[in-house]
Amino acid sequence: MKILGFNAVSNRLRLVPESFEDLYLLARIIASGDRIGARSYRRFKSTEDDEGEQKEVFIVIEVEKVEIDRGAGRLRLTGKIAEGRPEEYVRLRAYHTLNIGATEEMEITKQEWKDYILKRIRQAVEEAKRPRLGIIVLDDEKALAAYVRGYGIDIVAEIYSKLSKKMSEKEFEKQRNKYFDEVIAEASGMEIEIVIIAGPGFTKDDIALYMKDRGIATGKKVVYAQASDTERSGIREVTQSETVSKILENEHVKKEFGYLNAFFTSLRLGRGIKGNDEVYRALSEYRLGVVMVNDSMINREEIKRTLDLADRSNVKIEIFNEEDEAGKQLGSFGGIAGIEKGAA
Repeated sequence: MKILGFNAVSNRLRLVPESFEDLYLLARIIASGDRIGARSYRRFKSTEDDEGEQKEVFIVIEVEKVEIDRGAGRLRLTGKIAEGRPEEYVRLRAYHTLNIGATEEMEITKQEWKDYILKRIRQAVEEAKRPRLGIIVLDDEKALAAYVRGYGIDIVAEIYSKLSKKMSEKEFEKQRNKYFDEVIAEASGMEIEIVIIAGPGFTKDDIALYMKDRGIATGKKVVYAQASDTERSGIREVTQSETVSKILENEHVKKEFGYLNAFFTSLRLGRGIKGNDEVYRALSEYRLGVVMVNDSMINREEIKRTLDLADRSNVKIEIFNEEDEAGKQLGSFGGIAGIEKGAA
C-alpha cells in the first residue's frame, strides 16, 4: 500500500493499492456511505441515436455495494455518482461501478476515520516494505537473488559461476564449489526466514546435494522449486507458483493460530472472552491484551464501539480474514474474542 496524502479537514485519503492483499483490505475497510474517487470510463452519447463512445473520467461515487473479484484481482465498488469531471461526461446520481486494480490510484473519503483503521493501513504500508520471502533462481551460469515484498520483486544480487567447458575436471569442480559457496552465503545473509532456491535443469538439485553432503546450513528454511529461467521472469514465475502461495498462506495462518491457541487455552481455564458484549466488558475492566475480530465485522456499529475502546486502551487489535480457517474458527465464537493480558 502506498499513501499519497491525507487531508484531515476533508477526511480524504489518497492511496495506491499495490497488491491483491491491499485490495482485500480495502474491501473490508470501505463501508456503505463512503465516497470513493477513481479514474473510470463512461459512455457518452451526443444524441439519442448515437451509439456513443467511451470517455475517460474521474468519478466519485457514494458506495452502496463492495465486492472483491478474486478471478480478475479487482475491487468493485458500486454506488451513485456524487461528483465527477469532465462534467459534460458525467451524470450525477446515476449508478456507476468503479473497477479498481492494484497500482491504480484512488481516494477514500469517510465522515470519520477510526484510529485502528488508519493504523491497519499504516501497517499495510510497512508490510509492503518488509521482505516476506527470499528467492534465488540459478543455473550453471548465474544466480539471481531477490526479496519478495508486498509491492513486488526486489532484486538484491547477481552471481556468475564463471564456469567454462575448457576447464579441467578438477578446475571445474573447484570453481563450481566456489560458485555454490557464494550462492549459499547470499541465502544465509538474506533477512528472512524462508529461502526458495529454484531454476531450470539440475543445478538446484546439485546445490541441495552439495549442502547436504557437507552439512551446510543457511540458518533459513530452504525450499526447492522449478523455474524456467534465471531472469526476473523466473523469479516472477516462482512468486506465482503454488509453492509460494502455500508458504505465504501458512506464515499468515501460523500467526493467527498463535492468537487462537492462546484464546483456546484461556477458554479451557474458564477465562475465555468471546462475543462482542463480553469483549466490551473485559475491555472496560482493563483485562485484555489482544482483541481478535473478523474483517467482515469491522464496519458494524457495535463492533466499532468495541474497537474504539480497545484502541483508546492501547489494546492490540488483530483483524482476521473471515475466509481463512482461523477466521472461520473465530466466527464460531461470534467473530470477535479477547485474550487477557499476559496470556498471548
